[in-house]
Amino acid sequence: MSRSIAILGKGGVGKTFLAAHLGMALGYLGDKTLVVGCDQKRDTIRALSAQRRPSLVEYLEQAGFDYARFELVPIISQITENVDALELGPSQLLVGHTSGVLEEALHLFDQHGVFSTYQRILFDVNDERFDASHAPLLRRVETIVAVTDDTPESLFVLNRLLRALLIGSAEHDLAARLLGVVHNRAVNPQAFEHYVELSNIYPLLSIGDSGELARLRPQHRTLFALEELSPELNAALLGMLKIAELLRGDPLNLYPIMPLDDEEIWRLAAQQPPEN
Repeated sequence: MSRSIAILGKGGVGKTFLAAHLGMALGYLGDKTLVVGCDQKRDTIRALSAQRRPSLVEYLEQAGFDYARFELVPIISQITENVDALELGPSQLLVGHTSGVLEEALHLFDQHGVFSTYQRILFDVNDERFDASHAPLLRRVETIVAVTDDTPESLFVLNRLLRALLIGSAEHDLAARLLGVVHNRAVNPQAFEHYVELSNIYPLLSIGDSGELARLRPQHRTLFALEELSPELNAALLGMLKIAELLRGDPLNLYPIMPLDDEEIWRLAAQQPPEN
């Protein structure tokens, strides 16, 4: 049986970058991994490959929602021997209906044995809202990796995620646990460091704001495809492998996370020095 992982955070902070690299890292370590893009922009696959395949819901619509005619092979892109990828959206009939798309996908995954075929299924989640629309997915996910950058808006969304996870665990018996947070595009880290200290969230990796990284997605490549790496990029690659090792192991016994009051987020942000 596979373990499911979700990458969560504010839009634009690097969820897809992280999902692509963690998927490749898990595959590099020998785990059969499926990377699932949940955004209707279909940008997850672009970070991994130039292949173009129909999305899951598009293909299902073309089949007239005849589940007996549905096959996974036409929608899966093989990235490496151990890593496959597919996109859930967009959908013409279910535009903006996140819950409906997720329910269709999970139903088909069950029907076609996806959870027994892959050791890891990694969901690149499309939205910064963590509400009832994501319930079908959060009921199936074991582990969550969060992403944030320096901005107060991103820390605010991260804080809301922590609160949603606590409520989901206490009131809805959600089994998903938070492994930790990746600090992406780190420029002025003071607010993030203070947030980590106050919330007890586990910092997994800090990645600087690099133009080299920004150029990877248009080339449909990850760091694993580069022959030479600068010290900064090599550190990022090794960090991804370390997170993948944690995802492959037994759950960590971390201190309980403690979301902050909303106003505290803005106070932390105000403590940052201006960018040079």
